[in-house]
Amino acid sequence: MDNETMIQQFAAYLERRFPGRSTAKHYISDLRQFAAICPEPWAAVTKADIDAFVDEQRQAGRASATVKRRVAALKTFFDFLAESLDDPQRPNPVSMRRHAGRQASRLPRDLSDTEVERLLAAIDRPRDLAMVNLMLYAGLRVGEVAVLRPKDITVPQDPTAPIRLRVLGKGRKERVVYLRQAEYQPLAQYLREQSSADPEVPLFRNRFGHPISVAGIQNRLRHYAQRSGVDVTCHRLRHTYGRWLAESEVPVLALARLLGHSSIRTTQRYIDGADPQLRRHYEAAMTPAMVAEPQQPTLTPAPPPADAVPEAASVVQEPPAPFAEPNWLSDWPSWLQEGCRDWMRHKWYTWKPSRRRRLAHTRWVTLRLFWRWQLNRRTWHGWPDLTAADMAAFVQAQLARGLKVSTVTSYLNCIYELLRYLRDHGPVTTLPQRPAIARPDPLPRHLAPQEVVTLETYVHQLQREADTADWLVIALYYLLAHGGLRISEALDLQFQDLDLTARRLRVREGKGQRDRVVFLTVTAAAALRCYLATVPHAPGDLVLSWRQRPLSYVQAHRRLQQLGQAAGVKQLSAHRLRHTYATLLLNNGMTIESLRMLMGHENLNTTLIYARLADSTLEQQYESAMERVTNNQINSV
Repeated sequence: MDNETMIQQFAAYLERRFPGRSTAKHYISDLRQFAAICPEPWAAVTKADIDAFVDEQRQAGRASATVKRRVAALKTFFDFLAESLDDPQRPNPVSMRRHAGRQASRLPRDLSDTEVERLLAAIDRPRDLAMVNLMLYAGLRVGEVAVLRPKDITVPQDPTAPIRLRVLGKGRKERVVYLRQAEYQPLAQYLREQSSADPEVPLFRNRFGHPISVAGIQNRLRHYAQRSGVDVTCHRLRHTYGRWLAESEVPVLALARLLGHSSIRTTQRYIDGADPQLRRHYEAAMTPAMVAEPQQPTLTPAPPPADAVPEAASVVQEPPAPFAEPNWLSDWPSWLQEGCRDWMRHKWYTWKPSRRRRLAHTRWVTLRLFWRWQLNRRTWHGWPDLTAADMAAFVQAQLARGLKVSTVTSYLNCIYELLRYLRDHGPVTTLPQRPAIARPDPLPRHLAPQEVVTLETYVHQLQREADTADWLVIALYYLLAHGGLRISEALDLQFQDLDLTARRLRVREGKGQRDRVVFLTVTAAAALRCYLATVPHAPGDLVLSWRQRPLSYVQAHRRLQQLGQAAGVKQLSAHRLRHTYATLLLNNGMTIESLRMLMGHENLNTTLIYARLADSTLEQQYESAMERVTNNQINSV
């Protein structure tokens, strides 16, 4: 049976398995893309062919979610192929763990309230405003808007009650949603114009009188996006609806029903991005923590002078750097060159473009250090020669040189990541046992309370007469000290990620490819507004730039050091500010779980590394607990 015949049979199978859904269309498209790259018979496809396809997809810049879906499509197809050939024991060349890779933990991309106002002001047709309102204020998917019928709309007799909509949603599941009277008016006007419409057919029509398609709705929204200058999609309208409900503390089960989610985990993403309880914890802990002096009123940043505001321009973004290998790699044995090169090329396309050079540099340095040391010890013939004794000898030699345990541990992490990749791809059969290193338990490197006061006071004073260069370091300081961002996250931050009206910002693909939302103090938001007035910016531009060039790691560290020296605070760094942020919040009453979410940690133990309870806080908590114990004992008597 030829490849095309199997594709057609697979399409028929998907239509039976997923009736009325777009799964079949997407999976068949994914399968044809694979067939175009790997035209050999299906029975001859190997894991190496899947590896090559996945690498090609990543090199083409496909999103991790897109790659995962295409891998899932291939896995489903080869399971179907084994069943069709009556060979259930046939090995599937696709491994989700190996080929799909780690997925980014993304938060919904919603619109700020200011962007919503600009978008709605640009819409001048009742039909289009009605469609937008259904997605924005009732949370409908674009496909649900396209198939909505007049009979699905129930208007209550009570003029203050919301309109009731019966929606046929994803997976052919029905649900009931609501629309307030104010947002219903454009739809009511459109219904009056369509008074003769058949109640059984889709309500919204195009200019030819036919039911409007999903593509037609998306095209109209693109038109208004261009007119209003708001980067918006149909799904971003639905995300905004979810954020509003989450911020209003709608229970998760109710929110899941309104959004039509089958899994609570999907709904939880909306709550994680708009958690009002987390904001309250931040406000309660951060406000007293960052006041420079109790007797001194909070300083409001002075706006920049008029001549400091630049003409409209855009920051020059550096194009993604191509993959390159160091010259010294050619001196190594061919088996070693090939293994390291393949791993680094694989990693290159999984990293964010803005971080590729830096991450690649650190790994090449580690590989060179490790293998230069090993090659000088004895003769090597291939990867199987690497033993646990070799690893242990390397560790002992580096510790004897005086390197920190954390540095040696990072070397081992790099080497074992390489070995695991080679194990999955053939050259390595078993991993050598990893040497055990006793890691110390150091205290966080946070600033002392008096240093915080000194630094905050100096930054407040600097704002009074700041020039453009000063505003850049002020913005950097507040993002790190009041937002808790890592330096890489601050340098990757875009203007569209800032919502200064709501005093929050979105971190895209932080460490571990996790999105999160963090909050800002009133002072930090005011300072960032002043900074924005001094720099040209478009929504997709980087927030931190100098002379229309992205701020580099070296420039950021140097400016922080200079800020610390001017304020009289020694050894100021981005990571010390992050440690200070965590420690201050914890000691001002924030729960460790809330702090974990703000810091973007996957594990609570990581959060505890950054923050330690002060002795005074521990003493207060002990006294409060013992007082409750005493009161309970008295009451029981």
